[in-house]
Amino acid sequence: MKKTPVLVTIALLWPVFTFCCLPKPIFAAGSKALGDLVLPMKEAPGGKVLLKNGQFSGHYKKEGGEGTFNAVIERHAISLWKGTRVGALILSYNTGGSGVFKRLYYLTEKEKGWVPRAWVDLGDRVKIRYLSLYRHGSIYLGLIEHGKGEPMCCPTKRVLRVFNVTEKGLVPAATYKVSLFPDEIRCNPGLIDQSARLEMLPEVSFSPHNLGPSSAVPAHVALVVKNKSIVMRVIDVKAYLDMWWKEHDPTINIAIHRLKNALKKDVSQLSPPFDILPPRPGINDFAVFVSKIPLKNGHGIGFVGRVTKDVTCVDKSQLRFFYMGLDEKGKYLVTMSLKVNASPKLPARLWLCEKGIKGLKKQIQEIEKFVGGMDEKRAFPELLRIKGFLKSFEIRPM
Repeated sequence: MKKTPVLVTIALLWPVFTFCCLPKPIFAAGSKALGDLVLPMKEAPGGKVLLKNGQFSGHYKKEGGEGTFNAVIERHAISLWKGTRVGALILSYNTGGSGVFKRLYYLTEKEKGWVPRAWVDLGDRVKIRYLSLYRHGSIYLGLIEHGKGEPMCCPTKRVLRVFNVTEKGLVPAATYKVSLFPDEIRCNPGLIDQSARLEMLPEVSFSPHNLGPSSAVPAHVALVVKNKSIVMRVIDVKAYLDMWWKEHDPTINIAIHRLKNALKKDVSQLSPPFDILPPRPGINDFAVFVSKIPLKNGHGIGFVGRVTKDVTCVDKSQLRFFYMGLDEKGKYLVTMSLKVNASPKLPARLWLCEKGIKGLKKQIQEIEKFVGGMDEKRAFPELLRIKGFLKSFEIRPM
């Protein structure tokens, strides 16, 4: 059988690689950003690990002979906290037996290089799936660890662990159950923003008095842009429903039910108000360019509209593109809220109205009539790339 040249194979696969929202994990050969490191570790020969290009191999004496110690940087993250460059890395190491141990290090950058400040052991043969210095003072770590009674070879418990960086070291702050990691999603984030990337976010809970944020969601994956604004969320539907049922609130159950019904209808049968998830204070009273937009392995409804708390004129500064969808199995809810700019081709008179409900209804009718006669690309030029992004979006649990 004729072999395909390596360069041709890479060229064929490259589009697949570039459609992954999350940059590939940085392993030993790709750890040049950290340079050579010296990490304290009593298990290593001489009590320290001397990393060259992210790797280290050494020998130590043991009963009956000599043992081999191997270590490699499995993943790392770098950020800027209050003007100081900080880093976090996962060191994977083996002392000659069957165990592959993981340790999380926190570092700060000095003139002569990176200095380890704190570390914590993560266990034997846990699987690292995500690492981020997303917020100042905290490290987010997504991993698969061992559940009760599980063999060391095969952990299945998916969690997001949060560590706070303190003077006393890395202090565990919270652990959340998760069902999806960022590396299980494929898309083309550059169509939204060149800085866009997938992050794992912790649970946003209700308050003890049921007066908590209306956007309460379980730990989930979100698409975030450089200014930390959340563009999209991918939420486990069962965990979401359970969270609200626990507070005796049927809001999300009703919204998901309505979304499923809407997805079965023709677009001509759909009109506002639409449910905006996660829920926001206010209602959706205005929507144009309502359309069915498929995901790579799902489907949903998108539109340009707004959420308002009172009867005010529709202002172009309020306009956002909203999307509510489900993957093909109905396991994950995909939501989007993204500010869009109206084209200068839309006349200024559309954003004026008389006070009161009567004036608002008249304005909405005028906008719908005028915009309805336009091509959506002329009215809102950004819609083309937003829809392209959604059509590239695929959830691939593994």
